[in-house]
Amino acid sequence: MEPNHHPVMANEPRRFFGYRLARLAAVWRREIDADLRAFGLTDATWRPIYYLNFSKTPMRQTDLARSLSLEAPSLVRLLDVLEKRGYVVRETDEEDRRSKLVSITEEGRSVAALVSRVADEVTARLTEDVSSQELEECCGVLDRVEQAAQNHRDTVGGDKRGVR
Repeated sequence: MEPNHHPVMANEPRRFFGYRLARLAAVWRREIDADLRAFGLTDATWRPIYYLNFSKTPMRQTDLARSLSLEAPSLVRLLDVLEKRGYVVRETDEEDRRSKLVSITEEGRSVAALVSRVADEVTARLTEDVSSQELEECCGVLDRVEQAAQNHRDTVGGDKRGVR
């Protein structure tokens, strides 16, 4: 039974907010992924390109892995593929020679533009029956929840577990 149809769960919107948010994020990514498969892109390949496109400067490989919730070895294999396709380049970080910096190429930016266009089409399709006002209100709520999470991380000094 869906959480919003269960009588106990329907009375506890806070309790299931995170679950619903995570479920929606997964559904959203699957929609984008399905549309991008026609262009030979998978979730694994389009997400790093999309993310790197927003970065004005090269990004440390470890930071990219963290941002994408990937283990470092998995990202290395993925970057090997993306580099062979000409979408990214890796260079040694002069400030920390143990680190690699990842940059998007012009060809990668073209792919990122395609990903953005498809993501915009998915957004339009999924929010077609939602008013601009409702979207603004929803974004306001999400901003406040994100800020609360940031405040909590700041309070516990970066201890993600929050366990003492």
